[in-house]
Amino acid sequence: MTSTAGPATRTDPGVHGRAPAVQQGKRGDIQGLRAIAVVMVVVYHANLPLPAGFAGVDVFFVISGFVITGQIERLREAGRFTFGSFYARRIRRLLPAMLVMLLAVLLLSFLFQSPINTQSNTAGTARAAVLLWGNFNILSTTGDYFAAGAVMNPLLHVWSLSVEEQFYLVFPLLLVLTWKLGPRGVRRQFAALGLLTAASFAVSVWFSYADFRIHTYPVSDIAFYSSPTRAWEFGAGAMLAVWATAWSRRSRRQVLDVDRPVGSLWAVRAGRWLPTALGLAGLALLVVLNRTVDVQTVWPGRAALLPVIATVLLILAGTIGTGPVQRLLSSKPFVVTGDLSYSIYLWHWPLIVISTLLWPDSDSPVYAALFSLIPAVLSYRYVEQPLRHGTVRLPRVYLGGAVSAGLVVLAALTLQVAGPWAVPNATAYTKQAAELTYGRENGCLVRNRPYQESDMDKCMTTVPDAKGWVMLAGDSHAEALSTGLISADTDLGYSTLALTGASCPFMREAQASREVSNCGSLASALLDRATKTDDPPSLVVIGQWALPRYDNGHTWPEQLKPALEELTDAGIPVIYAMDVPNYATQTMNRQTACSGGFLNFVCDKSEQAILDYQGDSRQAEFDVAGSVPGVTVMDPWDRFCDGTTCSPLIDGKLAYYDFNHLNLIGSTALTEELHTSVQQVLSRR
Repeated sequence: MTSTAGPATRTDPGVHGRAPAVQQGKRGDIQGLRAIAVVMVVVYHANLPLPAGFAGVDVFFVISGFVITGQIERLREAGRFTFGSFYARRIRRLLPAMLVMLLAVLLLSFLFQSPINTQSNTAGTARAAVLLWGNFNILSTTGDYFAAGAVMNPLLHVWSLSVEEQFYLVFPLLLVLTWKLGPRGVRRQFAALGLLTAASFAVSVWFSYADFRIHTYPVSDIAFYSSPTRAWEFGAGAMLAVWATAWSRRSRRQVLDVDRPVGSLWAVRAGRWLPTALGLAGLALLVVLNRTVDVQTVWPGRAALLPVIATVLLILAGTIGTGPVQRLLSSKPFVVTGDLSYSIYLWHWPLIVISTLLWPDSDSPVYAALFSLIPAVLSYRYVEQPLRHGTVRLPRVYLGGAVSAGLVVLAALTLQVAGPWAVPNATAYTKQAAELTYGRENGCLVRNRPYQESDMDKCMTTVPDAKGWVMLAGDSHAEALSTGLISADTDLGYSTLALTGASCPFMREAQASREVSNCGSLASALLDRATKTDDPPSLVVIGQWALPRYDNGHTWPEQLKPALEELTDAGIPVIYAMDVPNYATQTMNRQTACSGGFLNFVCDKSEQAILDYQGDSRQAEFDVAGSVPGVTVMDPWDRFCDGTTCSPLIDGKLAYYDFNHLNLIGSTALTEELHTSVQQVLSRR
């Protein structure tokens, strides 16, 4: 997201009375368009009602493609383009302000984010950001941009900066290659850019709607975060810049041709109405975008054409003439906001995340977004502008950039190593959180892959001369019981099939989750194994993460009834394990059960505070499970709460993997309770 101006081509004096020169300064309408883009993003991140506000990033991408291509083309025309000066300009323009923001976020992370993994994740993203790899780091750690957990990363927004930087790194090389296309170079250059843009768009659309994975990453996430699948947005702006440069050159020649009347120019015929029509059409598309996009919209996908086309139309309108839309975008409030857009983008998201961490369930995102204008203005005034317009020779630019980036990498590594040591017991808690339950350790929590038939045999633990076998089914919250349940079953003389699916509800009609593409097949296979074979289980234990499902639909627990009734109708008893205390909701920006950083680290939490958001879902769970004959409800709540306070610690050790899943310590701590429940149910058979 830069604020460097693009080619400011204008019509000839015969049309609007202006000199037909390609201006080298800022185009006011493009700065105004930047203002629209950054306001869209900030409003969306502040949780205000602008459904497609995130598409402001797509607007920025098109602008960048237009601006950078125009700059390179003008320098080439003047015989002054060099790779060294181009990359030095990018370093001076982007790096200093970003490095200041990263250092500030690392400090805020140390003070307020949990030293148990969270600080390390933030530090890892900061390190990747200065190495131009932030988008792929976020792909591998945060994942789905629209998932609730994404709000936990205060550096989530650097993904788009890395995409831009990767574009700046590669695109000039591609553009230089198109200069070698010989006669009719402009047409061939335009065609070459068009082919690359079309190829990128095709892959982007394909990946957006596909459900396979590359490595362990859903291709839909790759479509969102990767530069190859976003290149078509830059390409649209680049093609427009190539056309605009050629059109401006041709228009100037026509104006200087005394034998050719100015009135014969195409601009004379269209210049009075076309800029207005194009500008209004561009704004209308942005309105349509925010009226049609919702949580079900696949992004980028085909829907991303709307902001891209809108941006192309608005830039094109300002390129060929002027009109009311261009005058609005060129007005001082829009231009000033556009000038600040890079700094606003840098600062708004980290402050929103930290404020939500400190004051959840409030309007803190709105206030944080407004407050972010202060560091944004200071950054623009004292970091961006002085360093951008300074007179530093190229070797010093590269050296200064490398040293500054090295300082951020060093600070990030220091936070990862020293952050847990600065808080009592945090180092031990970090190691304890990583102790994995049976299902996670042995691949019996189906995750980042589809369910396969071979999982049935792989995930069966057998005991000699077994009296029967017990099935554990459900999602990752059921899996968190696996170690304790297997231990209890083994002691009672039963084998255990512990096979669960990440985010998969236990129902035949279950839709694909982000982690598992065939949740319904997994549930159906388990139900068939229980009810349609000659060797049914003696007992089925089921668990689910109820809170987010209940929040998304209060009737959700009713959807479990068919599976519960199918099992009990077949004469198979069921234990429904109620959910354990959740030490946060998905929107509270917490990754661990213990919250806070160096200034406010704490593990215990008021039981009433947890019941305020989890009480209704607990009641809904109990009502549905308890209403089905043959289902026994087991509630582990009292193992963690004493009526006043809830603690994720068991005998001084952290029993949670994150803020809602038990780890090996927590699962083992429930062995006795599971033993009692299983024994009581089986004794009644």
